[in-house]
Amino acid sequence: MHAGPTLLTGASGFLGQHLCRALVARGAPVRALMRRGDMTLPGVEQFRFADLLDRAAVQGAVRGAETVIHLAARVHVMADRSTDPLAGYRRTNVEGTRLLMEESLAAGVRRFVFFSTVKALGESTETPWDEQTHPAPTDPYGVSKLEAEQVVGKLAKAGGMAATVLRLPLAYGSGMRANMLRLFEAVDRGIPLPLGGVRNRRSLVFTGNVVAAVEAVMTTPAAAGETFFVSDGHDVSMPELIRAIARALGRPARLMPVPPVLFRAAGRLGDLLAPLVHLPVSSAAVARLFGSLVVDSSKLTRLTGFRPPFSLDEGLRITAEWYRRRPTDRR
Repeated sequence: MHAGPTLLTGASGFLGQHLCRALVARGAPVRALMRRGDMTLPGVEQFRFADLLDRAAVQGAVRGAETVIHLAARVHVMADRSTDPLAGYRRTNVEGTRLLMEESLAAGVRRFVFFSTVKALGESTETPWDEQTHPAPTDPYGVSKLEAEQVVGKLAKAGGMAATVLRLPLAYGSGMRANMLRLFEAVDRGIPLPLGGVRNRRSLVFTGNVVAAVEAVMTTPAAAGETFFVSDGHDVSMPELIRAIARALGRPARLMPVPPVLFRAAGRLGDLLAPLVHLPVSSAAVARLFGSLVVDSSKLTRLTGFRPPFSLDEGLRITAEWYRRRPTDRR
């Protein structure tokens, strides 16, 4: 499938490791451009960089590559305390992407896959977003990823490169961290969760479906110059997700139907106390918890024939198997 090497930025990260393993399993020559970590997979050529503006390191990594899959980014931070958070996100996500595109074009890279996020459009929606939806990001991370998408599109068009943007919702699978891992831990420990009254819808994507989507766009000429949403194709409410995780873990789902109004009151209290003490609850956090965020990934199917090879239940079952195998010193 790949005549020349495929370079992955952020290869040691959550999604990067899955993509590396999939490419190696298919006999593809793989290069990994990383700031930290180590790839133990045989056949992966490793490159190091200080950050995405390390031009010399990027030049060396892209030289001779046929495809670049760009995962490295400054990721979303819930409580960013910097005085100008947007500048920090733009430095890595916009200017770093610009430099990588420039050097990829100079090196003759033929194909570029850029990983973006649903947050490039906003934070919540009751009606599924599609690729025609007008973007209105609400935080610095989303703003920077939308601007990076625009950089990729402009430079690729000018340079005749086949570039594709993939917008992902919350991803889960082996190696996951943050909220999904904490949710697995809570269900596994039998902690009662006061989320039985949540009536929302959320799109998710399993790592195996992300890998399949990348393979689909890399082998479909019509994907060049396009932007796609990727999801499992099955949206769930928070209580439905918790029940599905419980089934995967073989645990009971301990859900309590606490009225949403109490959460909103707690969020407002958190807002009032924020200047004095940092609390894990705020109006914004409550809105994310109770809000819907759904996407329509049918364009990816229409143009490439992609269909998610894993259902939500299958993805959660595989994730639960990894969760059970994790070291016992969990935190």
